[in-house]
Amino acid sequence: MQDQILFSLVNPIVSFLFSATFGIIWFYQRRYLHLVTLALAFLFMGFGFVVYEFRLFIGPGEVNIPANALYVATVTLACSSALRRRNVEVPAPFLTAIIVAGAIPFSWYLFINPLTPARIFTTSAMFMAITATTFVNLVRQSERTLADKLFEAGVALAFFIALIRPSLVILGILDIQSPTGFAGSEYWTSIRAFSPILSFVVALLFIVGIGLDTISHLKSQADRDFLTNLLNRRGFETKASEALKRDFANSRQPAILLADIDDFKKVNDSFGHKVGDAVIIAVARVMARYGGALLAGRVGGEEFALYYNDVDRAQLQEAARVIKAALTEVSVPGLPDDYPITVSIGLHMSYSQEALTDMIARADQALYRAKREGKDKAVITAVQLHLAVRNGVTG
Repeated sequence: MQDQILFSLVNPIVSFLFSATFGIIWFYQRRYLHLVTLALAFLFMGFGFVVYEFRLFIGPGEVNIPANALYVATVTLACSSALRRRNVEVPAPFLTAIIVAGAIPFSWYLFINPLTPARIFTTSAMFMAITATTFVNLVRQSERTLADKLFEAGVALAFFIALIRPSLVILGILDIQSPTGFAGSEYWTSIRAFSPILSFVVALLFIVGIGLDTISHLKSQADRDFLTNLLNRRGFETKASEALKRDFANSRQPAILLADIDDFKKVNDSFGHKVGDAVIIAVARVMARYGGALLAGRVGGEEFALYYNDVDRAQLQEAARVIKAALTEVSVPGLPDDYPITVSIGLHMSYSQEALTDMIARADQALYRAKREGKDKAVITAVQLHLAVRNGVTG
């Protein structure tokens, strides 16, 4: 009897431990909001096992309706967690329709025409539909990382488990009847025996995925400027170099815009470094919002860089004009309302297989010329005629 009780406690304990684990991880990593949903999924699983193992709320035909409802909620919440992690909208109306569509025949084969196999197939069909919907939504996302694929594998595993069990019943490999009823059948024994293993595998996939997400986040933070959240110099040069290779391979027209805040030292000397930081943040927001570039970075104290992957000269000059116009509307606390925040801009378009360092150097030369010619202006490098003719560029 004692052994039976201990065996009955295995699944609830495992489920509650995983629920607590994901809850604790979320407590220290609040940006992972999907972990709240995942913790609830394992919590509901634990309660489902408690309700079933200790025969609470037994209904007609010794069917435990609350336990079945908790299992459906577990699968739905786990799948929703995987979707929320990828910032994919959870198709709540569709999932609700699946559950309702499954609940109707389940109720029919419980109250009107009691058939245990039919209830098993109905429940399995619900699980398969929920997991299949989730899997399709996940794999349709672009730029899937290893962590993404691990979460997809967890969902796929749940789908195949839901498919295999009723298949084994149809083939007669798993019996759903026993002298002690369904609770003593091979089918339910397999669920009790393999659920801790399945829970462990799914939880492990999620935990490894969380670890990879954390590493990716830390790496991303290392490439970000702490003040503006733009790419720092290393991050900008790394990502721009990667983009440049792709753009040359696809015959696109890459370009660089360099901007430097005019008379920034005067701002710091006259109004203090706190106001100076506010000016940098304000300019960074303008660059990111109005620059229309593929990449934006803060590459020096008061210097910013934008990388464009497919523009012509007119579009590049228009981007500079829009940035300068947007800056005239910026108001920074601590600065007089009529204090102008302006930038000098250097523009360079590449018509050949230039290295990023060469592109930046030429944009910097144009920036230096803009400074020399009175600041608050944009200068674009001259078209290299022999390259322009070869590439069909004029003007």
